[in-house]
Amino acid sequence: MSTAETNAEVVRSAAGVGRNAAILAGATLFCKFGSLAVMPFILRAFAPGEYGAYSAAFAYAGLLGYVAYFGMNPVVTRDIARGERSKGDVVFHCTALRMVFLAISAGALAGIGVIEHFSHEMWVLTWVAFGAMAFDAVTGAVKAAMQAEGRFGRMAAVDIVRKASQWGLAIFVVLTGAGISMLAGSVTLAAGAAMAGAVMMGMSKGDLVDITPAPRYALQMLKLAAPMGLSAAFLLALERVNVWMLDIFGSKAGVGVYQAALSFKPLFVVQSVVWAIMPLAFRLGRENAAQLAAAIRVTARFLLVAGVGLGAVFAAGGAVLVPLLAGANYAESIPVFRIMGLSLPFVFLSFLYLHALTAVDRQAVAAAIFAGGLVTNVLIDLALVPSMGATGAILGTLVTEALIAVSSFACVWVFVGRPFDRSDGRALISTLAAAAVVSIMCLAGVKDLGITGLAVYGAMLVVLKVMTKADVRLLASAFAGR
Repeated sequence: MSTAETNAEVVRSAAGVGRNAAILAGATLFCKFGSLAVMPFILRAFAPGEYGAYSAAFAYAGLLGYVAYFGMNPVVTRDIARGERSKGDVVFHCTALRMVFLAISAGALAGIGVIEHFSHEMWVLTWVAFGAMAFDAVTGAVKAAMQAEGRFGRMAAVDIVRKASQWGLAIFVVLTGAGISMLAGSVTLAAGAAMAGAVMMGMSKGDLVDITPAPRYALQMLKLAAPMGLSAAFLLALERVNVWMLDIFGSKAGVGVYQAALSFKPLFVVQSVVWAIMPLAFRLGRENAAQLAAAIRVTARFLLVAGVGLGAVFAAGGAVLVPLLAGANYAESIPVFRIMGLSLPFVFLSFLYLHALTAVDRQAVAAAIFAGGLVTNVLIDLALVPSMGATGAILGTLVTEALIAVSSFACVWVFVGRPFDRSDGRALISTLAAAAVVSIMCLAGVKDLGITGLAVYGAMLVVLKVMTKADVRLLASAFAGR
């Protein structure tokens, strides 16, 4: 295939990805804004200690519950997208394996509860949270099948069912003063509703007939998923290790302060884009590495621009946004919120790069990166959390996310192809220029640095032509459905 043909195919593929990303982004924006509207009511209804216990319970149950996923979603998407087995067979074997893992995880969770001397409230919260993980294990398999078939509208509908149910139940809990355990119960009931909706929308009667248990295929699925499962376990541990450290070395109130800030982290931006690109990436990873590398470069540039812009808003506007969103009880969350903003560009890029490694069957590399990140995060937490609490925990996350982004960038360069071009270099220069101006003004004692930084960043993007006319046309046509 010639360079011109490759570029044309990338444009067509990117337009399709843009449409799919628009569907997912629309749904996730709806869900996120709904959650943002409900979260202030929840935070105002519960003190940091209560919300911290709730968050700790979901951190303990979440890791063990999501271990049941064992990285099988990408395998489900891959096998169905490639037409290697029927959808019913793939979903059946994935679900059966997950039920086995859930049973093992339940025993491990009980052991943790005994070792940590859970209070009665923590036992209730943890098991209720674990129930939500069980429902999500089934929902995830069906959504992966929808993703393989390009049914992004149905995937979005499942997410909307989940969130809308959760919002309604959460508001009912707050209005009735039912307590934190009932808030956890609202999450589990919503997860059950989402599972039912996913099965009804994603599986037909024809998908459920002539399913034959195939132990050999199940073992093959485990073998393929094992590196991704390890990556997922390390990723989940990374997401929850700060909560565990704060729970062990701090207090439930410290957990609440940390999680109140993290509950507003805009991961939906990168998730909607990367999930949309995954079926394309799996095909290109097998058929055309040049197209995959080109698609990754274009996507990374959009994510870098978005990540830096959002990061500046979060870092500069924390003193205003946190009291507005969470209330006066969570003033200690302001530095956590700000530092979280600084991590967003690293988070956005690493999320894309690590999925690109999966597309070329380098899951073991991704797992090694996550493992290194987890070790780094734990060491920093041990040094900072006892003395700095939630602020020390988020500093550990910032350093870890930066290291993961650099490592995944280097590995994509080796195993996929060159992950940047001149436009990406100009985007980086724009970021550094804005950071330099803000730093100089900060030393001079100038206020309103967030607005200044965004203005400099925007101007540099225009002057250096980071977003070319071709990029703008591509983006416009993609999200217009052309």
